[in-house]
Amino acid sequence: MISALVAVVVSQVVTPVAPTTPVEFAGTWPTVVQWRDGAVERSVHLDESLVAERDGDEHTGAALRSAGAMVSFKKGRMRLWRVERASVVLQSEPKLLPVYRDEGSTKMRVPIGGVLVVPAKGVAPSKLSADVNGTVVANGVVRVPCAPTKVFELARSLSSVTGVSWVQPDWWLGAQPK
Repeated sequence: MISALVAVVVSQVVTPVAPTTPVEFAGTWPTVVQWRDGAVERSVHLDESLVAERDGDEHTGAALRSAGAMVSFKKGRMRLWRVERASVVLQSEPKLLPVYRDEGSTKMRVPIGGVLVVPAKGVAPSKLSADVNGTVVANGVVRVPCAPTKVFELARSLSSVTGVSWVQPDWWLGAQPK
């Protein structure tokens, strides 16, 4: 009886589903991110050779060392680890953050959580802050808090809000690693 059922299931023609626009992710992190900085389209790519650790603990450091990772760069509260494959490490160590590079550049960016929003001309930062549940920080820029894994989704959604000139993730911008 079971073999007859298997034969029926195996013999069924499966119609492939038309693919939608692919979104590439490394665990919960996209491998390519695009956003609009005013009128300019920006793009960054996941650096597969590095992961970032902010305010690290010894458990995470020990796990990375046991997997063969080495500290590549340290600045303030951030340590960058050289790894074999960042997308794999990011899935196994949820406390780690991805390192992105600007397209055609060696500039490093780490999403630390939160989104920065600049009000459009004529829009008061305090009004925009109230509209997007943010806080006005330096020079009238509004910072909207969120978890690091949500920055790209939030940046995309806030870019269409009335009164917004431009939006970007709140990045830790690093210098060059060793």
